[in-house]
Amino acid sequence: MLSIKGLNKHYQNFSVENVTFDIPDGTVVGLIGENGAGKSTVIKCILGAVHPDGGEILLDGKSINRLSKSEKQKISFVFDDMGLPGELNLDMLGKVLSNVFERWNNEKFMQLVQKFGLPEKKVIKEFSKGMKMKAAIAVSLSYDSHILILDEPTGGLDPVVRDEILELIYDYNRQEKHAALISSHITSDLEKICDYIVYLHGGKVLFNEEKDELLGMYGIYCVNDRQLDELDKTAVVRVLRREYGTDILAIKQKMPRDFEFKPANLDDIMLFYSKGESVC
Repeated sequence: MLSIKGLNKHYQNFSVENVTFDIPDGTVVGLIGENGAGKSTVIKCILGAVHPDGGEILLDGKSINRLSKSEKQKISFVFDDMGLPGELNLDMLGKVLSNVFERWNNEKFMQLVQKFGLPEKKVIKEFSKGMKMKAAIAVSLSYDSHILILDEPTGGLDPVVRDEILELIYDYNRQEKHAALISSHITSDLEKICDYIVYLHGGKVLFNEEKDELLGMYGIYCVNDRQLDELDKTAVVRVLRREYGTDILAIKQKMPRDFEFKPANLDDIMLFYSKGESVC
């Protein structure tokens, strides 16, 4: 399990403050938030690319600052642009990486290359974006990692390739003691695969919830001012005033049964939390 506890990182005009969440074994955690919310900072801290000002990050109870080289390789990562060497083909890349990762499994890498339908002899710079992402995932799954961290893995890809990428992540996570953290703006993908959702806003965690419970909890209601005044204030999470009327994000179980509502997806919930007003 990977645990982030009270993570702080301060910049001149922005801070990540007291970020806390876990990535339990066997789960996929989705990290969502607007641009500039702090998602990339959190991921860079996990990977050791940025040194936090406070808090701790633990892998199976051990600080990542105290991990050996072999232990650090239990955390693998995939970014939108991994910068794989464009002049190499995948056959050559596998041989190069066998000298980089202690537990590199070249046989597994080539099996994944074939499974993903990637050309072994074509140089990487001639790959499409989807092919490059599949190649990056093949790399990340070929050195016995336990935690897979993905930053915008499906961004800019067509729906078919996106579903293939999600299936790869799902297969990875079915293996013992594996877990994944996905940061993405494509919340519909996260709704398909994630067990938990962590929402960052302004550098702080606004909620950390089980996904199915989160999506089942809220509804969107269109109300007038009189109805809003009469509602149980503990039911209303956020109020969003529009030209055509007032929408509220509310806890369905606390709302009158005769009120019509629309189910809230992750995009809706983010919109209400970022743009809406609190009534309490």
